[in-house]
Amino acid sequence: MSRRCRAPVRRFNSGDRKRRCSKAVSAKLETLKSLVNPTHVGKSLKADELFQETADYIVLLRTQVVILQRLVEFYGSSEKENVAAVS
Repeated sequence: MSRRCRAPVRRFNSGDRKRRCSKAVSAKLETLKSLVNPTHVGKSLKADELFQETADYIVLLRTQVVILQRLVEFYGSSEKENVAAVS
């Protein structure tokens, strides 16, 4: 039997398990919301909107990484040339 939620399983009351899973998912969505855009904490946001914002945020972070890598490459090679010229 596959479990989608890591909440403890009680065989006698499946409604209780669903509520715990729902609460666990809600808590995780709130955590994701606070990571992606802290200004949305406490505000109502649909899951699909949150996932779209998460995807946009991932693209933004990846772009920042690429830009920083390019800056390191550019200034790193320039710095090496300066050190070689002084020596």
